[in-house]
Amino acid sequence: MTNDLLLPILVCTFCLSVIVLVYLRSRSRPPAKTFSIPDGRNGSDEETNSSRNYLDSPSEISNNQSLARWHETFEREVLNFIECADGYIRSISKEDIAEEIKGVDVLATEEATRLQSAASEHPSPEMGAELSAFLATVSASLHAYTRGDMDLSLQQRSLYAEYREIWFQRLRQFPQDLDRIIRLRRL
Repeated sequence: MTNDLLLPILVCTFCLSVIVLVYLRSRSRPPAKTFSIPDGRNGSDEETNSSRNYLDSPSEISNNQSLARWHETFEREVLNFIECADGYIRSISKEDIAEEIKGVDVLATEEATRLQSAASEHPSPEMGAELSAFLATVSASLHAYTRGDMDLSLQQRSLYAEYREIWFQRLRQFPQDLDRIIRLRRL
């Protein structure tokens, strides 16, 4: 009886081994992973050596100087826009009549124009884009409210609050009017 089972088991084992061999030879191989050596910025040597400063390179110093100049020039405009936008957001939160808000074009206000100028002049294009998005959230929230889309308006107000908090943190890096930043942040 064992001879009757031995032959089918051998045939099945041979077939399975052929199937596995064909599969292993025909499968596509992923490209080889390349590993790069870190440039030392995140290395443990710099973390333990507190006397080293990341601002040693001339490009970092010039970036910080241009950022400080930007804060000197445009911090007031960003804070003015935040005050103006807070007023619009408060009027939505109080559920003022949509007809009163319908005539408001946030993008045409003087504060918005100055904020767009600040966004275009920012040394970092990413942060400039965030300032533009900050402006867009207020405008989108007002438009959604006037259309009666309360869910979208609430979502845009939430995004506005996030951008607002981020920009207060950034403005505190090179504060020109710290009292005003603190006062507006508490509202």
